Amino acid sequence: MKKTVTPIIDVKKYGGKQVAIVREKIIASGMTTSEVLMKARRKFPKTTWRDILVVSVPRGLTVVYRV
Repeated sequence: MKKTVTPIIDVKKYGGKQVAIVREKIIASGMTTSEVLMKARRKFPKTTWRDILVVSVPRGLTVVYRV
């Protein structure tokens, strides 16, 4: 199984939002998951749903680990 690297997410910029990550880069952000997925599909139309990682960024400074 291929290991996915999650990029460092700027809490000041993306705090309280949802972000979409494809190929180890943040490609879209928004307030709702559907908005973020729609923006991500516009930027990368041939990307499968499996390749899009949607992360909810907390408002405060909290460490987020992906298992």
